[in-house]
Amino acid sequence: MNFAKQEQPPKSAVRIVKAIFGMRKAALIKSGEINLATLVMDSLNQPLTAGVRGSFASVRQLLYRAGTVCIDLHITPKPGSESVVLVGQLLDSMQPSKSLSDVPVELLQSGNSVSSKKTNARGEFDFGLNASEDTHLAFGLDNRTLVVPIPDAKTDTPGNKAYPTS
Repeated sequence: MNFAKQEQPPKSAVRIVKAIFGMRKAALIKSGEINLATLVMDSLNQPLTAGVRGSFASVRQLLYRAGTVCIDLHITPKPGSESVVLVGQLLDSMQPSKSLSDVPVELLQSGNSVSSKKTNARGEFDFGLNASEDTHLAFGLDNRTLVVPIPDAKTDTPGNKAYPTS
């Protein structure tokens, strides 16, 4: 009994579980299964170029995967604010020539829908958002909803004071 009280799950896991329960309110999620995309690549985790001491890119790049669907994201901080621009693209790795157009996308913060739109003819989408530690994207694909957790824009984006520069 005491063991369960002492152990704390990772904050990222708690955020994801809260978002999945909160997403039941979102317009995209009517029925079907919910799939959580897995982070495959994060530019913050890439090693620095040999000989470079304190450099970083202003754009954070992330690649997520769920089955054959890949989600390529770029997060760019807006200078002088806590806002970021999120630009992304949906791709099917098994059918690269197949367009994932007109896919509904919702931006969720704390489980509530903040904005929604559809992907364009090339599967691209974009959102401007304020920094939040509880942000997700939800994609309505056929009979399932694909959920992508967005890193905390307050502390995890390049150029932020909390981001290490050397």
